[in-house]
Amino acid sequence: MSIGNRRWGIWLRSASAVLLALVAMFPGGACAGDALPSLRLMDTLGRSHALRPTGGRTTVLLFLSCECPISNRYIPELNRLVQETSDQPVRWFGVVSDPTLTLRDAAKYHQDYHLKFPLLFDASTQLARALRPTHTPEVFVFDASGELVYRGRIDDRFPDVQFDRREPNHRDLQEAVRAVLAGRRPQVARTTPVGCPWEVPSRPEGGDVTFNRDIAPILFQRCAPCHHPGEVAPFSLLTYADAAKRPGWIAEVAQRRLMPPWKAVPGYGEFVNAWRLSDEEIRLLKAWADAGAPEGDPADLPPTPKFESGWKLGEPDLVLEMPDAFEVPAGGPDIYQYFVLPLPIEEDRWIRAVEFLPGNPRVVHHAIFFLDTRHAARKLDAKDPGPGYQRFGGPGFLPSGGLAGWAPGMQPIVAPPGAARRLPARADVVMQIHYHPSGKAETDRSRVGIYFAKGPSKYELGGIPLVNRQFVIPAGARAHRVTTSLKLPVDVTLVSVTPHMHYRGKEMKVHAVLPDGTRRPLIWIRDWDWNWQLRYEYAEPIRLPKGTTVHLEAIYDNSADNPANPVVPPVPVRWGDATEDEMCLCFLEVATEGPEQIRALRRAVLWHEFLRDPMVWRRFVDR
Repeated sequence: MSIGNRRWGIWLRSASAVLLALVAMFPGGACAGDALPSLRLMDTLGRSHALRPTGGRTTVLLFLSCECPISNRYIPELNRLVQETSDQPVRWFGVVSDPTLTLRDAAKYHQDYHLKFPLLFDASTQLARALRPTHTPEVFVFDASGELVYRGRIDDRFPDVQFDRREPNHRDLQEAVRAVLAGRRPQVARTTPVGCPWEVPSRPEGGDVTFNRDIAPILFQRCAPCHHPGEVAPFSLLTYADAAKRPGWIAEVAQRRLMPPWKAVPGYGEFVNAWRLSDEEIRLLKAWADAGAPEGDPADLPPTPKFESGWKLGEPDLVLEMPDAFEVPAGGPDIYQYFVLPLPIEEDRWIRAVEFLPGNPRVVHHAIFFLDTRHAARKLDAKDPGPGYQRFGGPGFLPSGGLAGWAPGMQPIVAPPGAARRLPARADVVMQIHYHPSGKAETDRSRVGIYFAKGPSKYELGGIPLVNRQFVIPAGARAHRVTTSLKLPVDVTLVSVTPHMHYRGKEMKVHAVLPDGTRRPLIWIRDWDWNWQLRYEYAEPIRLPKGTTVHLEAIYDNSADNPANPVVPPVPVRWGDATEDEMCLCFLEVATEGPEQIRALRRAVLWHEFLRDPMVWRRFVDR
């Protein structure tokens, strides 16, 4: 008997037999339909990890126990497998879901056993509740699409808890990972794990929820990127004292999904850096508030995140800066100011990344960057006596392209591997900044950093609008529907989408129908808010072949009951740049094989709009 304590072994064997009997009642494959849970967890070093399909990588989750001898004896084998696949597209995560352990205990375990993979601290057992492991160790393998393709034992070294072989006969986990990496499904989808039984602990509705264990990981990952000193958010959420001042308010805005500001409906497109809280996270926030906001054990507190100032990608190759500081008044309505930044380049260049550095994060709400090859923005700027010019809704000219944008908490915009964006010679970058007055007079002088590609790129990034300009929203209409569609004349890879409406916007849904009839959801904004115009970047770029039709449906509320309606009593509304006007469009950022494909896409947009309005050609002159 390899386990020294015979009583412990007899008990474990009996408990295992009961659980195995329960598992045997539910035969089948690797839980058909199970998918990688869309969660974000912190590891024992305080790093945040998003569990979602990303970058075409396989994901392996290893449920472990700091106290189970079988689990511990498998660590060398797991480290070997991680090393073996270090150059392969596979992510390995250990998971501890023992509610009796502190983060400090789990971190010590990670260090003592020299784990060569991150160890996720599943403090609230969210991940364990989603996957329902029966033992530790138990492994779950998900392919690049997020489908569960194998679960069970690591190998058959332990035929039972009291016996172990010198060498296993079947290396199930190794074979499953190799199969998935080779593009095949594992021959065996499910095996019975052997180890220490694991049961989901019962949690009272509030009493055992603490800041250090349950709430800090949520706030640090979802809220702190904006809620830290010097940022645009009105208060910090980096300490217990910060959060304990307002537990009821935090719970309320979370329940109403006002915060964090993530508008994309889950399951209708998978995006990077999704800030949306899960239902379980919202429940925990409310339970914590209802329990009186207990602090908990200091040993459970994860490391406080640090936010460095300066360029995240290093010194840019080119820095564009506002020529003069802009004065933001203490109060009044939000300001949409445009600044013209000439490009000092005499030939076209290729860029791989763009980074925005707000001069005053307290008042910079978000920024969008347009390209202007006709220098139309200079004429608008010349008519405004101050720095830049002020407009609502759009830049006042038809952009010849764009460089995406920025919102608090966003990472720099980096092109996908093998792709780059063309930067036209002698063009202007027109920077729109949305300023949010803070209650006292402020100044801002923001900058844009541009990083050139090292060499030629296989794919060119470009943007096309999915747009309908010919509509009238009747006065009083509560749910007026506007639609448009575009048939793609070339193959493209969709990188991101940016929906856009004004104050009467209520809902926008975009989907693609492939040539074979397959329907592909792209994005759904169910509760549009003008204040949060976000760029949604796909976790995995979406290939749309030639002949695909992209459809857009937008819903508008032009009634007096819409609190955002700028005109009451309501009047009929058409397309326009002004506050009282509306827009219906979604920017599609795509990668193509060259400029000819980009031009073909723009011709398709022109023709589509020409059919609605024969005078539309005027907007496309010199493009």
